[in-house]
Amino acid sequence: RRVRELGYEVAQSNAAFIFDREDTPFIRELSSRYERAFVNWRRAATQGFGGARLKLGDYYYYGQGTEEDPNEAAEQYQLASDAETNAQALFNLGYMHEVGIGRQQDMHLAKRYYDLAALSSVDAHLPTLLANTRLQAKITFESLYKFFNEVTVSQIIDFIIGTFFHSAEYIAGIVTSTVSFLTTLDNLLTEDWDIYAMTILAVILGIVVAVRGNPQRQAAAERLAAAERQAQLERQQQQQPQQPPVIGEREPADGQAAPPAN
Repeated sequence: RRVRELGYEVAQSNAAFIFDREDTPFIRELSSRYERAFVNWRRAATQGFGGARLKLGDYYYYGQGTEEDPNEAAEQYQLASDAETNAQALFNLGYMHEVGIGRQQDMHLAKRYYDLAALSSVDAHLPTLLANTRLQAKITFESLYKFFNEVTVSQIIDFIIGTFFHSAEYIAGIVTSTVSFLTTLDNLLTEDWDIYAMTILAVILGIVVAVRGNPQRQAAAERLAAAERQAQLERQQQQQPQQPPVIGEREPADGQAAPPAN
């Protein structure tokens, strides 16, 4: 207690933690324990302890030890997240933006705070995943509800009719353009247009055959060159003279040693 009154942040946080829990009968029976915990959390928070800011936000949010004040709770959560990038504080801010308590309801900001909480701590991945799933379902439901409430039957019928006429107009434009192109092409061509068409097709066919025939001719030429090289090598081997055996030397019989050299 003396250390706490001297202003030591650790002592103040420990005292607030003891008053906040119900570990002993004395604390459980103490009627002012939340007020005392709130005072010590506030003293520790003024010295820069982000965890104390988080607890102050909880106390303001639930009205423990002080009057319930969601706006002040959101402010304390914001200070806690700025001081130590507290994942729990970020998650709480996301929830407050989602439901519109203490902060203006904004689904996009809620998702942003949930994502920041997930990045701040590995332990927050699963809670933020569930929160984002709930948030996405809520956004989808609200969008559908708004659509069916604002759109009338006459507007749906007008949309269908407008889409039909727009599609018909688009298809009619394509048909008109095609007919105009064919008419212009027929006017430009002479009576011998079939001869020109056959000539163009023959040229295209010749190009295709030439392109496809080049690899085959090249492969045949390579095989012919390889055969010529093999035949030339065999002729060279046949033209080489054989060396006559040396007189006076004979090959030793099997099992006999060669005679020693002089």
